[in-house]
Amino acid sequence: MNKLLTVYDDSEPLNNVVNTLTLDVDEVFYFYHHEEHRTAFTNIRKVIRNYKNVALHFIRPVDDVAEINKILQDNQEIIVDVGGSKYLSLLLFESASRNGNQIVYFDHEENVIKDYRSHTVVKGEVFKLTIKDVLTLRGGDIAEYLHKGAADERTKETIYQLFEDNLDDYSALMNYMSYLNKVLCNAKKIGNRSFRITKEQISDIKKDRCYAKIGDLFTIENDRIVFKTARLVDVVTVSGTLLENYLYLKLLDAGQFDDVRMSVVVDFSDDRYRHPVKCEIDLLALQNNRLMFVSCKSNKVETPALNEIYVHNSMFGNSLSVPVICVCENIDQYSPSMYAKAEELGIYVVDISNMKEEDFPEIFHRIIIGDYKYDLL
Repeated sequence: MNKLLTVYDDSEPLNNVVNTLTLDVDEVFYFYHHEEHRTAFTNIRKVIRNYKNVALHFIRPVDDVAEINKILQDNQEIIVDVGGSKYLSLLLFESASRNGNQIVYFDHEENVIKDYRSHTVVKGEVFKLTIKDVLTLRGGDIAEYLHKGAADERTKETIYQLFEDNLDDYSALMNYMSYLNKVLCNAKKIGNRSFRITKEQISDIKKDRCYAKIGDLFTIENDRIVFKTARLVDVVTVSGTLLENYLYLKLLDAGQFDDVRMSVVVDFSDDRYRHPVKCEIDLLALQNNRLMFVSCKSNKVETPALNEIYVHNSMFGNSLSVPVICVCENIDQYSPSMYAKAEELGIYVVDISNMKEEDFPEIFHRIIIGDYKYDLL
């Protein structure tokens, strides 16, 4: 039986699961000093036992040296993980070094597990968590998806054309979509993608300059407006959904991400609250355990939006996760103060200039691998 001895890390959740899931071990001992909310241990068990049947022990030692040495002596071949930078990790390292055990640590920057003595890579490809796993480790649970992403090709083609044909005047398109939404809210729905509207409304819809640039979003048939697909009705009636859908589909098509989710509602109430405590995150994308928290804004970015995505990343992320704000304007030109604030907070910015690039969404990949460069103001 292969065993692992480590120190519970209360600040970096990845350290608590990556080595356990990547290395071939059957039993793990976690040492900890300060009293911890038991939910944290439960969350670790949830994630690990989704993939492996491993015996997990959480030990709060009374006599640090004696209890560490006993485990080392009773389990001569045990692997020792000294990834957590704490007193117990240093004590564990000292004891393991004296005992001759293999000592490993998780290298966050290179995303590999290394042997301490030889500095060689023990595992070059660590276990890949899902978005749900990353959230679970920080006490969050995916309660629901507020808006469903487009899945069929017909809807996807229309979203791509509608978004890309209107990038140069995206605010005008949003105003047009807002007017359509008001019309549909008061119209009689016939079937799942058709609405009966008045002659005056038809006239107003057609004379707007955006009508010529909607592609095949809908057609006007006598006294009805008929959408190409039922899913496209949501794109019009739910504010901000067009940008979310476009980014979601683009990231999926890029094929570079292990997991992509849209309009995620996270419940982080745990057992501390009697009522649900929730928040919504527009987009989540994961690659090699590096999670992006993405906020989508159709036009301008204001301080509350920056603060919100910063907090979401701090609450539910880890040392590899990053906050991102996407906005359909050149924020560095029209709002340089907000751009500077985003940079100061470490929030990556994807704006309309990036969306016009031929290799978009390669910029998301550059963010993930640490090759992103802020614009000069």
